[in-house]
Formats: sequence, C-alpha cells, structure tokens
Amino acid sequence: MADDEVRHPVVVDTDALIAVANTSLWTQVEENLSLTTTNVCCHELRRHVRDKSEYASEGTREQWVHDGSENALEPFDMESKESFTSVTCVPRPHGDNAGEESIRREVEQNSEEYRFAILMDSDGRDSINRVFDEQDGDGRAVAPPFLLYLLLQKDECTVEEFCKACGEMLRGEGWTGYQAVQAAWEAIPVDCSQYLPDDLLP
Repeated sequence: MADDEVRHPVVVDTDALIAVANTSLWTQVEENLSLTTTNVCCHELRRHVRDKSEYASEGTREQWVHDGSENALEPFDMESKESFTSVTCVPRPHGDNAGEESIRREVEQNSEEYRFAILMDSDGRDSINRVFDEQDGDGRAVAPPFLLYLLLQKDECTVEEFCKACGEMLRGEGWTGYQAVQAAWEAIPVDCSQYLPDDLLP
C-alpha cells in the first residue's frame, strides 16, 4: 500500500455509500464527515454509473443505484477534498462481494486506524467485528444508518431530519424486513417513533 494513503476513522463499503448518498442528508455528510473507502468500492460505484441508465424510471432500483453511485463518487473523485479518501486494497478481491471483502481486508491490515466500518450485510459485519476483536481494536462494524447518526452527534442535523433520512434509506434500499430493520437501528440510541411508521422501527 502507498505510504501517502490517508485513512479516516470511518471506512464505508459500496452499498452503504449508495444508501447514504441517496438520502436528503448526503450534502451534510459531504460537508461534515471524513470517510475512507477502497479502490475496489470506487470501481464498483463507477461500474454502477456506467451500467445503470441515468434515464431509468423514477423510483426503480436501477435509478436508485445509478444516482446513489454518482452522488457517492463525486467527493472521492475531487482531489481537493481531503475528507473523502480511497485506499488501495492488496490483494484485490473479485466477485459479487468484492467491495465488502476489500473493506474486511483493509480493516484486517489497518484495524488500529478505524473506529467504524459501515456496511449492511450482517455476515460482513460479523466478520469485521471478529477482526476488530482479534486485534483488540476499539472499532465496530455497524449498519449504514449509523453514518447519519454521526451527523446527529455533531449537531449537523435535527432528530427529525435524521429519522426521516433513515426512513428514506430503509425504504429506498428495501431494508424493510424484520432483521434488516433491527440491524439498521442496532447501535443507534435514538427514538424515531414520532417521525417514522412502526414497520421501519426496531
């Protein structure tokens, strides 16, 4: 790995970036948080932008993935934006879960650098949490809504804005099953019951 690669304490995988970049709080995330991802995740985002039509019908999964990927890539592609960095994963994983696997390898090789790894896949989170535990790190793998919670902790959004953006994310990604909803809120001590329907709450 290059010696000049900057690692911020929050590392995020492809799906989590798409999910968060599609919410109404993405601009606040760009302006107030510092994030790291891998070159593999950036490659996946570029592939989504290329392969999914920008003219896809409103409300379709294709539109969601295209627009989220495009939004997410923008700050990583800006050389002047030092708060969003991409690090090189070696060896480079391939296949359907390459981005997620690249995050696991990155944490494995640099666990002391990270406080949070953000990804939705429960097996992926379990795997990364084992890495943190084995290396006696303080880091935790958490679900994508936690990225918005970091904004709330910094007073960069209101509780209402936070709750509604989490709702947007869960609906947009189709993370509405019982287990997905439980996982989404697992590390977040915020009561959103006055802003969201019961089916989106733990």
